[in-house]
Amino acid sequence: MAREKDENRIDRLERLAEEMFAGIAQLRESQAKTDEQIRRTDAKLDRIGKQLGDLGLELKESQAKTDEQMRRTDAKLDRIGKQLGDLGLVQGEVAEDLFFRNLKGAFKKTKMDIKKVKRNLKRKGEGEYDLVAVDGGQVLVVEVKNKLDKRMVDKFLEEKLPRFKALFPEYEKYQVVGGMGALVVKDDVGRYAEKAGLYVLTQTDEGGATLLNREGFEPKAFN
Repeated sequence: MAREKDENRIDRLERLAEEMFAGIAQLRESQAKTDEQIRRTDAKLDRIGKQLGDLGLELKESQAKTDEQMRRTDAKLDRIGKQLGDLGLVQGEVAEDLFFRNLKGAFKKTKMDIKKVKRNLKRKGEGEYDLVAVDGGQVLVVEVKNKLDKRMVDKFLEEKLPRFKALFPEYEKYQVVGGMGALVVKDDVGRYAEKAGLYVLTQTDEGGATLLNREGFEPKAFN
């Protein structure tokens, strides 16, 4: 009986040992699978990280190209702006020169007898007047533009003419009359300026200057 019991105990120990070894083997197999899964996951993460890194590099390169393109565009716009500004300045000088040279002739059929014309009469930092001419007791103040519009007429009437005598007291005893000259004057704008009491001048086909005011026009005195 004792021997039988010992053999049963040995059998149980052997089975227990086999089960333990089998469990250990399963754990090892499971751990191996887990390790392999972790390795694959790490590999995937490495690939994703590399892809993201490449994408970031591409984005940086793209942004750098965009910044460079914007810089070039800004430089072109600056050059164009300067060219347009220079062109406007040149046109302004052309218009001033045209009316300066032809002002006396344009007023021959009026009651004014202009003897001398001054150009760019200014008080530094305070005001500038394109053309100023004297006839007896009157002084004609002319504002020159490339293309005339109603806003320019209003500004001349409201801001520039009222300040003329204050800036140039030597003309205090004169009666001020105003005029506007432009290379381009639309009919409605010309009538608007005339109705306000201003002489209106524009260029002729021959390169001279002429008055657009209708017959019988009487200028307004801006005292």
